[in-house]
Amino acid sequence: MSNKPVICFDTSKNERFQLSDNYKMLHRKLKVNWSVEQNDAELRKERLAKVKVFVLAGPQDRFTEDEFEVLKHYVEVQGGSLLVLLGEGGEAEFNTNVNFFLEQYGIYINGDNVVRPHYYKNFHPKECTVGGGVVCESMWRHLLKLDIEKVDYDFSDEKYKIHFQYPYGATLNVSEPANVLLTTGPVVYPFNRPLAGYYTNGKGGKILALGSGYIWHDKYLQDKTNDAMLEYLLKLLGGEEISYTHLDFNDVELSDNKHFTDLAFLADMPKACLIDSIGSEMPADFKQMFDMNLCALSNRLLKDVMDTYEQLHVKYEPLKIIKPQFEIPLPSLQLATFPPIFSEPPAPPLELYDLDETFSGARSQLAHMTGQCLQALQSKEPQRRALNQRELENYVKECARITAIVDERQDMAAREILNIVARQIASYRPYAED
Repeated sequence: MSNKPVICFDTSKNERFQLSDNYKMLHRKLKVNWSVEQNDAELRKERLAKVKVFVLAGPQDRFTEDEFEVLKHYVEVQGGSLLVLLGEGGEAEFNTNVNFFLEQYGIYINGDNVVRPHYYKNFHPKECTVGGGVVCESMWRHLLKLDIEKVDYDFSDEKYKIHFQYPYGATLNVSEPANVLLTTGPVVYPFNRPLAGYYTNGKGGKILALGSGYIWHDKYLQDKTNDAMLEYLLKLLGGEEISYTHLDFNDVELSDNKHFTDLAFLADMPKACLIDSIGSEMPADFKQMFDMNLCALSNRLLKDVMDTYEQLHVKYEPLKIIKPQFEIPLPSLQLATFPPIFSEPPAPPLELYDLDETFSGARSQLAHMTGQCLQALQSKEPQRRALNQRELENYVKECARITAIVDERQDMAAREILNIVARQIASYRPYAED
């Protein structure tokens, strides 16, 4: 049987932060000194009787009245410690009603966001690095002794040396009987607003509420200051001898919870000129500089309008929406047609080709033509003799075409062709004699 105190994480309300998901590093740290358990059933007094610290890590479902009574009995009668973690947007974002229970002890988690106006360490403005936010004197002195990253400044206030990560969180409203442990400080907006509320009673019961459950996320628990704050708060909730006096919370500067108005809404309603305020003092409330009646809707003039219709002898009819007609110059119309595409005629059948003329060489074609011409000259018929001259002329032309002596497109007489051949033969004679 282990003698370690029990810390139990509730999972019955669909908590956003789980030990098996984004609290793995936290789980490893807790297992050293704690017996870590999880509760996935409805809250009961018997289940919480042996639990030293009960954690609500971002509940996303609503609690019943009976469950609130169990938590109240756990804190006030059993002397247990309750740790509540939420995030930006508060109850509205997480769809829970945990504020109904916390309000009984002076703690309320707001539905806002904490942002840093300028870049420092983290790129996202909601990943805030808070400086000077540890306002509890005992907690600040304890952290200052540890080996954590400290930032040295030239001024005397040493609270600004401790910087911790506060990502994606909300602010709190803290009043009696609760006290404030952490604030946003003078750098993070909204300025000097509570981030952690702490309540304790005479029976050992404790409640600690943090506006950011991401402060102990695996990504941000690597920060030494966040790790040191975790160990300190676990000692505080675990029952170690850490007692506070009124001096620990004596020098806490808190600002009022002010909300900015809708700037986009106000931008549509400025006064036409500031001449209206000349001769009088400027109002302390800047909202008085805007005239809220300029964009008002009223039916107080409807009766006067209807009486005007009667005076003008015009029939009163309800106004109808007239469909507008826009005359837009259009470009000249052009038919979306394309010229027809005719298919190519098929190639002639292979049997219509003169294969001898196409594939035979020049010598073969000359021999074929000479054979045809000799058959015509050897004929003894008088009618064929009259055609011999024309066939001979065709023979000369065809031989000239085959031997490429003349171009096929030229229509040249046989005599001229023979003249060209004779000139070519004569030009080769000197070379023959040599």
